[in-house]
Amino acid sequence: MLVHALVLGLAADLLLRDGPAGIGFPMWIAILGVSIVALVSRVERVVPPESRAWLVAAVLFSAGLAWRHSEVLQLLDLLATGVCLTMAAVSLQDPAWMLLRARLRDALWAMFHVARSTATGVVPVAVQARLDAQSVTTGRHDTRAIARAAGLSAVLLAIFGVLLLRADPIFASLLSIPQFDIETALSHIAIFGFFAWIVGGWTRGALNDEPIAPAPEGFGFTLSTLDITMSLATLSALFAAYVGAQLAWFFGGETYLHAQTGLTASAYARRGFFELVWVVVLVVPLLLGIRAVIDANPAVRRRHTMLSLPLIAMLGAMMISAVLRMRLYVEYYGLTEERFYPLVFMGWLAVVLVLVTSTVLREDGRFFLAGAALTGFATLAALNVADPDVIIARVNVDRAATTLSRDAAGLDVVHLATLGGEAAEMAATAVISATKADARERCIAARELLSRWDPSSRRALRHSEPGGWRAWNAGERRGLAAIGQSSRALRAVIHATCTRTPPAVQR
Repeated sequence: MLVHALVLGLAADLLLRDGPAGIGFPMWIAILGVSIVALVSRVERVVPPESRAWLVAAVLFSAGLAWRHSEVLQLLDLLATGVCLTMAAVSLQDPAWMLLRARLRDALWAMFHVARSTATGVVPVAVQARLDAQSVTTGRHDTRAIARAAGLSAVLLAIFGVLLLRADPIFASLLSIPQFDIETALSHIAIFGFFAWIVGGWTRGALNDEPIAPAPEGFGFTLSTLDITMSLATLSALFAAYVGAQLAWFFGGETYLHAQTGLTASAYARRGFFELVWVVVLVVPLLLGIRAVIDANPAVRRRHTMLSLPLIAMLGAMMISAVLRMRLYVEYYGLTEERFYPLVFMGWLAVVLVLVTSTVLREDGRFFLAGAALTGFATLAALNVADPDVIIARVNVDRAATTLSRDAAGLDVVHLATLGGEAAEMAATAVISATKADARERCIAARELLSRWDPSSRRALRHSEPGGWRAWNAGERRGLAAIGQSSRALRAVIHATCTRTPPAVQR
């Protein structure tokens, strides 16, 4: 286990010096997976099928950091990789543990134990290795003696070597001491030490022979029927009032909206969506938490179910309202990452609500955790395939070409220029062809595209540096190729729009 951790620390120093965004990260995850499988086989254990599935999923999601260039998507892939590795450690530690049969609290409890073991790092492994070394037969060399002799030899070599190198230039030309960069050395030590630390702790947790204990039952308190009735009924009344207001706006239209609030449809569209997302996010754990702390009395649990069902129904109506609000939002102002990902997240939460209704509220929660986890991973996999940045760019370009509303904002070319490499070609085309757009915005967008993707940019030059292959990314390569072909036209845009003060900003 100690050698395993040290080798993985060295591999991390070689592959991850430029960060996880690149091909080096999936390579390191693959090495980690192969290494842990070999280590399990060495101790004559069998890798459970669920562990193999989690390790394969970790490699696939880590590959997203070398495939897509969207920062948000890369962050989600990184988190998914961490979750997959944690669950792989859980199933390796206890082959009888299965996500399909686990309760939510038991899964969180098991993940907490793996996280705690990972945080403690390689120290317990090193201590155990030291204890094992002390129990070795006397016929072998003593580790401390070898280390002491090697240290003494190194000190003597350094002192007298420096003196002799300075004493004779011929000897110095034959044997030179490499220059020592303290910052570079410290960075190597930091990367090596960090990954050796966490890999050692993760491996120790995965190969722990003790079965995973279930989470403690109960939370030290329970809710009564009165508590459940008053709290959920109050929340249902609040949700009903909100849904009623939304129906009034839906049937009354913009005339009713303006009469009640004084807002236009475009101003109304800017408000409320993200608050509704938070409502959905908070209600799901609220219902699960209340279910967990009520006692086993069937009457109390039926009361919770009866009050939860209308609450979920109204929450579904609120989610539909939020989606319609976002559709109106996009129609007037366009689509961004901050609007796209919460919308997808709300869609997954709708699936979670269906799972809560069909499993937890029917006293059959065994499939809830597996269903929520698998649909979440499937959603993330679909995002990797669909390429969100290209979807955002295409929606905005099509919207600008077809919108007829005089209140709608035009195409935001500056935002297009900040998207990932997959959307760089579409952004360049829009900046070059949008002759009616604001000159200042075209100037900023053209400069942004060239600064990020031009063949002379820092990103392009990085790939020609030693070790630049570690940061290879398919989306980034697409962006560099697209702007390389459009660089002359973008420079023409800069020359036409940046050399004079745009009329819109004259005073």
